[in-house]
Amino acid sequence: MAPSLFQLPFLSSISNALLPPSTSPLETTKATMTATTLQSCPNPPSLSCPFPPPREINTCCLNHPSGHFLQTQFWDTSPALGPNTSWTIHGLWPDLCTGGFDQFCDTTRSHPPGAMRDLITTLLNQTHSDPKALLDFMDEYWLSLNSDPAHLWSHEWNKHGTCISTLERGCYPSSSTHEYSDSDESSDSNLDLGILDYFIHTTSLFRTLDTYTILSEAGIVPSHEVRYTLQDLEDAISSSPHNHPVTFRCTHSGELNEIWYHFSVMGSLRNSYDDSSLSTSTSVSSHGTTDQPPAQRYSSSTPFLPADAVREIFIPTDPDGAKSNCPSRGIKYLPKNGHSDPGPSPTHTYTRTSTTTSTPTSPPFTGKGHLAIHILDDDHHGPTFSESESEQQQHPLVLNEQLSDDIATQSNDDDNKGCLIRLGQWYVSGTCATFRAQKDVVDPGHAPLFSLSSSYSPCVVNPKTSRFECTKSTAVQSIFSSDPQNPRALSYQNKTTFYANHVPKRFDKVDVYANDGNGERSVQLEIHWVAT
Repeated sequence: MAPSLFQLPFLSSISNALLPPSTSPLETTKATMTATTLQSCPNPPSLSCPFPPPREINTCCLNHPSGHFLQTQFWDTSPALGPNTSWTIHGLWPDLCTGGFDQFCDTTRSHPPGAMRDLITTLLNQTHSDPKALLDFMDEYWLSLNSDPAHLWSHEWNKHGTCISTLERGCYPSSSTHEYSDSDESSDSNLDLGILDYFIHTTSLFRTLDTYTILSEAGIVPSHEVRYTLQDLEDAISSSPHNHPVTFRCTHSGELNEIWYHFSVMGSLRNSYDDSSLSTSTSVSSHGTTDQPPAQRYSSSTPFLPADAVREIFIPTDPDGAKSNCPSRGIKYLPKNGHSDPGPSPTHTYTRTSTTTSTPTSPPFTGKGHLAIHILDDDHHGPTFSESESEQQQHPLVLNEQLSDDIATQSNDDDNKGCLIRLGQWYVSGTCATFRAQKDVVDPGHAPLFSLSSSYSPCVVNPKTSRFECTKSTAVQSIFSSDPQNPRALSYQNKTTFYANHVPKRFDKVDVYANDGNGERSVQLEIHWVAT
């Protein structure tokens, strides 16, 4: 974390003024910790960094004084770390609610790199039926410039994990009772489950924050030639499901290499463990519903929390003073060394779950797919592109193999130029967005009807502008159909022809319309479904 953050003022003068004169912040936060039980924490839980702060805070139930959390990610290019279509984990950092941060808060719980892997393995063997899943994931996505990833794991726990109040050993029950006691902290017979919970929450949160896909679906992909503005990066995040400001970090030469997501935390980060078997468990009421806060809702068969539980725990918030240090323009987002320029298919397929799946042999407009552009009027094809043949080879349309194969079977390659990105715009040099087709009610004998949505927003043909768009302001969805003669072609109001003002140049984003604007939109096109 940047040293300059250490002295950042935030709410310290206000919060300290609210404390009674005879009570120090430490006395206030530690007053009730040793008497805490899992059942005594409030349900529903409280959000960290409340304002104004209460007179007494149970720090086993509420993360305090460090309640502002950062999930930090690396983009390392030289040497390259991790898959070339994925960012990697830096850590999970608890910042003080009053600004700045503590570090290395409990040296008695620190562990050297050589012991960390064995320690995590021991904890997993005692608590989970699949002890390999977490470490396998960390070995792929939580990497260190040092040859052993455990060097970074150890550093992040020792420096940051030990400062998370709800993961202190005194907040966990002893092996013989269900009471939380500070006297148990020195016992070697008790597992330090806070260490395991730190790595579980960090990896589970990271799995919901696929930075590579967020940027690429906005047309921001690694390149040796292209430069981006800070506004481009910020707009990509604001139009994503995260939809909160983040902190971008760049090197002195303007290379994007880190992102910090900011969160408040709902309740504790402590998970529930069954003392008799030391396997994770949840408490279920007589009505069959869980009585535990979201942090305790996950299965012993896998260490990872489900995405919906993660989103209940980690609530996006604005940065706590940590500012982006990237230049306003000319930002380099370089491909990872030793890899070819990455394609559109993110490795984080686990962040996208659905009960409806689609394969290339499925009927068109079912499940998930891309929306590829097929140009009907070739007169506007050549002149609009100023690229030389060599430039086109260096910056081809980013399509995955299946998409390219499917398009090739539909028509000549020259007629296919780009696809739609998630806002509904036409783009030729980025990643094709994934759209979902949802069946609508159809009268007997009529063509199938369906709605479309991008990764985060419903799609509509704007009734005022006739523009095809998928934005957060969309309150309703348009109903589409497919062409009976060519089921892959999208049809709107029984017409398969859409229009644009021009064919996009290499990095243009061009709007697509359902009419020609009284002849002003000269490019005619069709939108073809390509199943994924």
